[in-house]
Amino acid sequence: MTTTARFPFTLRFMAVLAMVLLPLQLLAAAPLPKLAAPPEGERWYSIIMGDEQVGFGQTTVTRTASGYQISSRSSVKMKVMGFSREASSTESYQVAPDLTLRSFQVQNRIDGSPVDIDGAVTPKGITVHTRSANGNKERTLKVKGPVYPPHALNLYPLMKGTVPGKTYKIKYLDPEAVKVKEAKVEVIGPETLDGKQVVHLKNDLYTMVDNDIWVDLAGNVLKESVRDGLVVTLARDEATAKAELAEAAMGKKDLVYDFSLIRVTPPLEHPERLQKLLLQITGIPAEQRLLQGTWQRAERQPDGSVIFVLPNPGPAAEEIPTQADLNPGERTPSDNPEIVSRMRAVVGDEKDPAKKIARLAAWVAAQIKADVIDSQSPLETLQKGRGNCQSHARLYVSLARAAGIPTRFVSGLVYQGDGFLYHSWAESYLEGKWVPVDPTFNQVPADVTHIKLIEGESLDEMGSIAGMIGRARAKVLEKR
Repeated sequence: MTTTARFPFTLRFMAVLAMVLLPLQLLAAAPLPKLAAPPEGERWYSIIMGDEQVGFGQTTVTRTASGYQISSRSSVKMKVMGFSREASSTESYQVAPDLTLRSFQVQNRIDGSPVDIDGAVTPKGITVHTRSANGNKERTLKVKGPVYPPHALNLYPLMKGTVPGKTYKIKYLDPEAVKVKEAKVEVIGPETLDGKQVVHLKNDLYTMVDNDIWVDLAGNVLKESVRDGLVVTLARDEATAKAELAEAAMGKKDLVYDFSLIRVTPPLEHPERLQKLLLQITGIPAEQRLLQGTWQRAERQPDGSVIFVLPNPGPAAEEIPTQADLNPGERTPSDNPEIVSRMRAVVGDEKDPAKKIARLAAWVAAQIKADVIDSQSPLETLQKGRGNCQSHARLYVSLARAAGIPTRFVSGLVYQGDGFLYHSWAESYLEGKWVPVDPTFNQVPADVTHIKLIEGESLDEMGSIAGMIGRARAKVLEKR
């Protein structure tokens, strides 16, 4: 997907839609000023089908010494007329100042099948290396004239002057098909969208499916509509989009499940029995705070990766609980009568804090069924009897605080099946240290595959984890 061009993730999933867009009226207008450069920085998008979010996209444009780097992440899962398509991609393109392609790296997963592609433009054509389940291949794509990344398709007309009614023919690299294709991008004309002046474009990347795109005068894509609104891609506020992506990953939602899974080879057998784990993770943003304690030690390496050691083999000073770890929170209403009543029913006359923790965690794990739903309040979780890992953790935090035990909401990674997934659990303060408690899996303490990345659940805290999703890679260095 892109701020400077069409959204490539939407393109790839719309071949199933075989109806022509309704005609749109042309608006007469004079040529607009040429755009000198693409908009730099980070942009976020949501992909909507009907009333449901089915995907997300994020693009970053960074100036380099020789041009720009255009990077993007995207993931989508759609169902159309009984046909399901799931795909995700991580892409990086090095381009010249005029956005012509120089080199690229792409990682795609289409319906679970991984394909890695990289290549560069040479005097003989575009050299491409492909790695997939079918083996490794190398080929050279013969081309004449400049070739652009798919992210440049919407920006090209603006850089040429954006003449209303004019159709531009642009050669671009399709990394999924591993081909150079030609797209026709028509300038419908200037319009107004949500009070902003925009340029309305239309392209023909599929024979029977047109795409309408609205780009502001700085080159930012604000909206894309496929088949008159059947699928809509919208620019989103960064903080909100990051938090939503993190929650979707924590909730194991279909639209990001495959994309967010961090695979390890070989898989960990019986992770619940591990007593020690050394894990190296790449893709953790440099600004991400590394959390330390008795439970884990985290050390950033010269190459930017982070090595986690669980449990921490050396002495570690634990943070002392604050009043916030006992007080009711906005999403952890420990003073609510229903929460207090449930806590008393579960704890009974037990006085030992450790046994209180065990009873509460076991009750939440047994009574709240796992479900992939939107994040909800502990009261809704109590009433419905089901929820995702965040729902389990918030309810447990509320019950534990109601019992007078300092407890906090934490999130990070946990091993499940083929790799590590984003997950939320809790920590309760017991006998001078924070004990990890997983009320989803009834683990007290939680197993050593729980890698803590953040404490708290504000938009900023949850959003900080979004920078890892789709980028993180893990390697097991030692296990016992």
